[in-house]
Amino acid sequence: MQSFRTELEYLPEDRRIVVEKDLIDLEHKIFLFRQGKIDEEKFRSLRLARGVYGQRQHGVQMVRIKIPFGKLSTTQLRRISDISDEYSNGNLHLTTRQDIQIHHVSLDRTPELWAKLEQDDITLREACGNTVRNVTASAEAGIDPSEPFDVSDYAYAVFNYFLRQPFCQELGRKVKIAFSNSDKDTSYTFIHDIGFIPKIDDQGKKGFKILIGGGLGAQPFLAHVAHQFLDASEILTFVEGVLRVFDRHGERASRHKARLKYLIQKIGVDAFLELIKEENNAIKSVKVKDYFPEKLANAEVITFDVKGTVSNENHYQEWLDTNTFKQKQADLYGVYIKVQLGNIPSEKARILADIIDTFADSSDLRITINQNFIIKNIHFSGLTHLFNALESVGLATTGFASVADITACPGTDTCNLAISNSTHISMAMEQVIRDEYPDLVHNKDIQIKISGCMNACGQHSLAQIGFHGSSFKIGTTVVPAVQLLLGGGKLFDGNGRISDKIIKVASKRTPDILRYIFDDLKKNSIIDETFNEYYD
Repeated sequence: MQSFRTELEYLPEDRRIVVEKDLIDLEHKIFLFRQGKIDEEKFRSLRLARGVYGQRQHGVQMVRIKIPFGKLSTTQLRRISDISDEYSNGNLHLTTRQDIQIHHVSLDRTPELWAKLEQDDITLREACGNTVRNVTASAEAGIDPSEPFDVSDYAYAVFNYFLRQPFCQELGRKVKIAFSNSDKDTSYTFIHDIGFIPKIDDQGKKGFKILIGGGLGAQPFLAHVAHQFLDASEILTFVEGVLRVFDRHGERASRHKARLKYLIQKIGVDAFLELIKEENNAIKSVKVKDYFPEKLANAEVITFDVKGTVSNENHYQEWLDTNTFKQKQADLYGVYIKVQLGNIPSEKARILADIIDTFADSSDLRITINQNFIIKNIHFSGLTHLFNALESVGLATTGFASVADITACPGTDTCNLAISNSTHISMAMEQVIRDEYPDLVHNKDIQIKISGCMNACGQHSLAQIGFHGSSFKIGTTVVPAVQLLLGGGKLFDGNGRISDKIIKVASKRTPDILRYIFDDLKKNSIIDETFNEYYD
């Protein structure tokens, strides 16, 4: 028992006490569960709130590592890679909520694993369960030329303030919060329980347009506008009001009707906002800036006197076109790194950390919501050198966020709930796109997203082309299938579309249905028009 004590010795005392309590509690509950002294359902609730999730394979767990708005340092990436090697199978899975998951972990070793992560300020707390889940944000926040201001500090403040808050440990269901960094709404605020879009009013004050009550799953809902503008200083009070109303009035008997979206559907947005006002009378006002992260020194920008050469100029140019963009900071670039299906071996993740240390900002690597990475603050003189380094380890794949960059959950590889193997389906479809429709690596107006079941971990409902796992019978034989959906996507300023179900097809026919869609689009010049708009 308490095998993690050594790992915690070097933490600051205030944090050590809090973390130690978490780990002692988890280890003790694991012991009671093994002894048959705590029932499985009660234990399930406790372990989920500590990031430990059952998986399809018997006797092992998926561990979800909570990465606030996807921001990592290279030191943290190396730590997670080491943990994956020691406790898991050496693979890191980047998720659509900017977490990292590792699989095939022994339940008994999770307290020790957690303790080692905490040495580099990484937590599992409330990564799963009926809690406030990871707070997501636009990965480009802080460097995007179109953003009114950097939302990163505000996303961190929400994460920081609500972590371990007693009133949101056993909610009726999970709560998901997202910050977009501009009206482009790249974090899809319209499908979250609470969404924030930054605004600056006529007096120059920072604030947010706030949306509430969105969600995906088997019954997707578009969010409602709660405030067109709320002063940035008031967001913690507002979120606390939402959580307290949800905790007090949300469904408890039926899990399938327990999300915030159903409470708002039942009583209406106006009634819900009135309940928040009542709660606010009892909520202590908090200063959002008190929960900002500690300010670090600006990262050193690395410049190169000699321009590098590349072996394949066409590949390099396509990489520049699809995977890089100019930051709002002069002479600096952001670079996207495509990670197929979000799976990166720990050995390659360590090499990536070394590359970032050499060329980019080692304190600010971010996971994107389409399961990739973005690295920041690369001087234009270093782009060829960076490309060569990434290409040498297979990390210079082009087409970030394009038709050829498919988002997918792990599906039947590890998930108990999955019906279809979304991983293999995605790989087959990406191969078809790159082999037969190579120009589509430039098209970022069409997104393909796949979920192994209707629960939408792959966010299929908001894709222009979406698939979710299903099945049908041919005689007495059950055939794995996918449901095709079309027409989803984000619009502007918190507006969006939910895709419509079209047809159910056998899983093995998904490359064929994709060919049919693209051939039809090309025949009707829809793709060509999109290309012309993009290149103009």
